[in-house]
Parts: sequence; structure tokens; C-alpha cells
Amino acid sequence: MMSNLRNLFFGTDTPINTHYGLTSRVYLNNAATPLVAEPAIQELCEVLPIYSYGNELNALSAQLTLKYNQVRDIVMDFIGADPSLDTVIYTSNTTSAINILSQVYYEHDPDQIILTTRMEHMANYLPFREKMKTLAVGITPEGNVDMNDYAAKLEQYSGQIKLVAVTGASNITGLIPPFYEMAALAHSYGAKIFVDAVQLVQHKSFTMKSHKDASHIDFVSFDGHKFYTGQSGGVLVGDREFLDQYRPLMFGAGITEFVSSSKIIYKGSPERYEAGYPDFLGIISWGAAIRFLDGIGMENVEEWERGLYRHLIRRLSEIPNLILYSDVYNNTRVPFVAFNLKNMLYRTLAYKLGYGYGIDIASGTSGANLYVQDLLGLTDQQAYSLYRSGEGYGIVRASIGLFNNYEDVDRLADALICISS
Repeated sequence: MMSNLRNLFFGTDTPINTHYGLTSRVYLNNAATPLVAEPAIQELCEVLPIYSYGNELNALSAQLTLKYNQVRDIVMDFIGADPSLDTVIYTSNTTSAINILSQVYYEHDPDQIILTTRMEHMANYLPFREKMKTLAVGITPEGNVDMNDYAAKLEQYSGQIKLVAVTGASNITGLIPPFYEMAALAHSYGAKIFVDAVQLVQHKSFTMKSHKDASHIDFVSFDGHKFYTGQSGGVLVGDREFLDQYRPLMFGAGITEFVSSSKIIYKGSPERYEAGYPDFLGIISWGAAIRFLDGIGMENVEEWERGLYRHLIRRLSEIPNLILYSDVYNNTRVPFVAFNLKNMLYRTLAYKLGYGYGIDIASGTSGANLYVQDLLGLTDQQAYSLYRSGEGYGIVRASIGLFNNYEDVDRLADALICISS
């Protein structure tokens, strides 16, 4: 059944010109953005006949608005949020969700310390770093969060750290930090935790857990374009009462109950954080994509992708001079792998794979600058020197999605064998 899912995605075998002639594309850049699922587009087509501004007083406008708001319930159910305590704020993407949260925490206490990690995509680092003192937990030689360093920083800055921000899964290596363990420890020091789940929830089951649970996840974000929609639309999910206390990041129509020249009354969340025209099409199609994966069963998604990943590692481990980064045999992960070839610049390898063999793959830092620097063993000065020289630094990354198959994996491995020899 799982192998037939490939037929439900656009672009899986698109012809592509290479130096060796025309071939079919192999798409292995799902951590950047995956290909689009048919159910998301089918939902889009069904919505287009009733599409409107959304606040007109008629039955079609009410139907559109209902569909839009029902996705909040779909999101809550998918990640185990509590409808009585949590709110689902629509955003344009995960980056905008994190920027909202960083602004909220800046208003909460501009002198606090934010604790994040060196595994993070810059979307989960810079929004905090540019507003407040931000510390980054180091990584282990295996490439995961150093829990000893994490505990030491919580102890050293006890009472000053109000928020821990951590990735749900690395967009480079696919490793999953022990975020539930991190949550329990953060809570014991009076801090809340935010998980950037944009690389996690389309690959593995996830729950925020009960608010009464010591390892409850306080805030979560993820979005649609990483979830097979090809469109914008994301969410910030978290404690409604807490979020209702702060001013919005963006100002405009739709976020107020009342405005006069002398008084402004803001709506509660989620509306106070959703200024401007709603992304009806992006959000509604995303709801369909979530239902699509939910219908398949996340346990089936995990099993299929785990098999592909293990086959990929078996093949890659046989290739001479190929460097694999992090602990590739750690099963607590999503199906991504980072690599380089000895004595070959990462850009050159990616160019050969793309223009030589039609393999769509990521190269560089992919937004995780600090993490890639650490994986490569570079000091700050060495990284800066490489930047100034124009050579830069980076890795090549293959990231598997639901539509990939064993032939995709073999074509990547065979191409690497040819290039390495």
C-alpha cells in the first residue's frame, strides 16, 4: 500500500535534463519543502467555487470561514493540544510563528535569558538572539543536544531562563532531541519550553501531552509547506491564557474588538495575532494534508520511512571516502542524512548530483549555521575565514519523504559511487 502512495504526489518522476541526457528527477530535498500531495490540491479545488473575502453575511462565506476555522481543531487533535487551555494561532509559516513567540517573551521580560541549542535552524535562534540574551546548549560528538550542558545552564542561570526553544528534529541530520526530558527539567526550573516541530510531525507521531504532565510541551509550531501542501500557512500552538496577555507582533484589521482615537481593545488569541487577510486556501488545504497523513496512520508513515532510511544508510556506508555526519544509526530520528565526499567541496558534490544525475538535494548550511559548523569541527574564526574566502562551508543533505521509494535511494547511492570513483 505505502509504495502506491507515490501516485498521490505531483512531480515524483518529472523529466529533467542532465549532462548525460534526459532522466526522471529524484526528489530528496523534503526537509526544505516536500512535493505536493493530491488531497491538498483536491481540497483547494473544492474550495475555489466558494472562495470570497470571508466575512460577508451569506451562506457561502459562512461555509468558507467554517472550513478555515475547523483546521484549528484538526491541528489540535493531530498534536494532542488541549482545546480548553490551548489556542491555535494561524501564521504564514513557522518562522513567523517563532517571531510572534519571541516578541511575546520580550514583552514578558526583556531581561530574561532564552535557552536554545546549537542544533537549531536560524528561525529558532535569531528571533530570540536579536531581542534577548540567548544561550545555546552544545552538542555531543554524536550530534545531539548535550544534556549535561543543558542541565548545567539551567542550574547556572536558574530563575533567569524563562523559555527553552528546541527543534523537534534537526533539519540537517534528522536527529530528535530528548525534548520531553528537556521539558521536565525546564519546568523544574520554572521555565516553559517551545518545540519547533516543523521537521517532525509529518514523519513521526507527536503529542504536546497534558498540561498536568511534567513533560508537557508548552508551545509548538509547524506549517503547511513542509506538510505536502506547497503553500504558506502555519501555526503557533500554546497556552491561551498566557498569550492573551501580550500585544500582537503585527498590527492591522481584524485583531481588535473596538478602536477609537482614545481607546483600543484587542481581541483575545488567536485573532489578536492574525492581522490582515486570512490565508483561506493555504490553511484549508493544509487541513486536508493533515487528514491525509492521519488517514494513512503515522505509525505506517514511520515504518515506511524508517525502512527507506535504513536502506539508504546501508548503501551509503559502502561508499569509499563518503563522510557521514552524526550518529546515523540512532533510530530516534526523522529520515535525513548529512554527508560529504573527502577532497570535494560540498557545492561541487551537489552540482554533480543535480546536473549529472538529476537528484534534487540540499547543500550548504540549510539555515542551521551553528550546527553545521560544529559537525564540521570548525571554530568561529575558521568558519568566518571560509566565508570571507568565498569558499564557504557546508554539507550535502538527503531527506526522505512519504512518496520516496527504494529506487530513489538506490539512484542516489549509485550516483555517489560513480562520483567517488
